[in-house]
Amino acid sequence: MEIIQTNIEGLTIRINKVVKDERGFLAEIAPYAEDSFLKAGIGNIYVSVAKERNVAKAGHFHKKNVENFFTISGTSLWLFVDCRNDSLTFNKFYTVILGSKNFPQADTPFYTIEDSKMAQVLVPSGVYHIFWPITDDDVTVLAIASEPYDKSDYEKIDLNNYPEIKNRLEKFEIQV
Repeated sequence: MEIIQTNIEGLTIRINKVVKDERGFLAEIAPYAEDSFLKAGIGNIYVSVAKERNVAKAGHFHKKNVENFFTISGTSLWLFVDCRNDSLTFNKFYTVILGSKNFPQADTPFYTIEDSKMAQVLVPSGVYHIFWPITDDDVTVLAIASEPYDKSDYEKIDLNNYPEIKNRLEKFEIQV
């Protein structure tokens, strides 16, 4: 098991096992469910499907909710921004490509089922998260949330206030 620490405090990626053959693939979702990746508990499990290339899904952070994300199909660019005022990594951002097909981008790490790697992304509360499909395939994301849905727990930010992020997104032909 490989664990990747990002430049955002608490935003961690674990690479889970994938077994592939001509029929498809089997991917581990929570091989060590009792460890820190699911320690916050499970309040909701849901699936999000993005259907249009370069059109964002998510785009918020939570005050309480901790989430684990898995990109099951399609390929997407994920962006995370630390919005926690008391964090050592406040306002830092991180991008990663996750999904089913390789999409090499020189300055962006990628983890794909094609390479027998399924990334499990642990997103702490206070970390903004958003993803964009970057191929023509639908993107299916499985999310395990620590809290049941609560509309008042969602906060948004304006990415136009982050010129460095806008520059990064333009490399993928994504407009904010």
